[in-house]
Amino acid sequence: MRALARRVLPIAVASLLLAPLALPPARAVPSATAASTLQSYGGDIRAVAQIGTTIYVGGTFTSVAYGSGTIARPYLAALDAGSGQLVESFNPKPDNAVYSLLKNIDGSRLYVGGVFNRIGGCTPCDRLAALDPSTGAANPGFHLQPNANVATLALGGRTLYLGGTFTVVAGVSRPRLAAVDAITGGLGTKLTLAPNQAVRDMALNSTASTLYLAGAFTSISGTTRYNFASVGAASRALTAWNPNVHARGWGVALSPDNATAYLTTSDGNESICGAGHESVIAMPATGSGTPAVKWHNGGDRGCPFTSGDINAVEATASAVYIGGHLTNLCNVKNTSYTTACPGRLVTREHLAALDPATGVPLSWNPGVDGTKGVLRIQAIPAGLAIGGDFPRTNGVQHSRFALFPGTP
Repeated sequence: MRALARRVLPIAVASLLLAPLALPPARAVPSATAASTLQSYGGDIRAVAQIGTTIYVGGTFTSVAYGSGTIARPYLAALDAGSGQLVESFNPKPDNAVYSLLKNIDGSRLYVGGVFNRIGGCTPCDRLAALDPSTGAANPGFHLQPNANVATLALGGRTLYLGGTFTVVAGVSRPRLAAVDAITGGLGTKLTLAPNQAVRDMALNSTASTLYLAGAFTSISGTTRYNFASVGAASRALTAWNPNVHARGWGVALSPDNATAYLTTSDGNESICGAGHESVIAMPATGSGTPAVKWHNGGDRGCPFTSGDINAVEATASAVYIGGHLTNLCNVKNTSYTTACPGRLVTREHLAALDPATGVPLSWNPGVDGTKGVLRIQAIPAGLAIGGDFPRTNGVQHSRFALFPGTP
């Protein structure tokens, strides 16, 4: 991969000086001390990616810190992974929000999804683009024109998967889910499954054989699937895996060995208690029918719910990280989301790390404030990155973005 040409500008940032929490080696997680990072303003951060030594952030923000003031960087910006300072040379100027970012295998392209119409000198370049990660210039041949929001992206080989609220891609009906050629931008002909409502998140297993979906749907091409489903990459058909969670899906992540799926939810799309509302749920990622719950943590203390939406999830061998505007978690293993916490509740404001085997919160507790809290958690080479609408972690300013250095 070629080196990124850049000019780095000073940013007004603050460092968190508290010592990291000591955790058992078997459950090593990044330091709870956030590094100095780019400050963004006027919105939130919804997407994070890293290529080489550059971190890219996208969202609804309109400016970033610059010296003692701010500089316009609407919706998409780049920062140096080591210093947290703005990379000035990258400035594609999308005209509206960016909700998803994804690099290709060799780092020569940065795929961008959202609700923009112009980006990187491409007009129109609606809602999906492939950018040069050095200059921010859009590839004019990659021009699929989804007709509404692209909320999530996944890449397997030469196949780029799109999820969102769109109904048409490249002039062809593709309701809320599509597969395109990642190089040429050609629309695939096999994936014609149609979720009846939005796809919010996707996860592709490490063999690129199965694609997992999270969203607000209740059926896919006429087959009942409440909020979560999986698709065979070769067959382009629904699998028999059916979590049947009656609470709207926000996020999905897989354990490194592909054995466990971690599902996060908000409120329910049915007015029932015990449906997995505002929770993270661990289930086997394969099998037929509805898998048994391995563990559950979050809300569902009866009605009304008491935790808050869990909008983001990331899984590593050491921890399952969750974010949102959650407040309460159960401190013991709970194997059913139809019953209340059998132990006591512990407070975790907007961000937490859970034991992958039990779902019990680890002591890692950076402390995040804000209204919506954490909307994106991403493990990148530089550490664990979080984005959202929060102004601070542990009382120190990290506006909308924070990086916790170390290998998750």
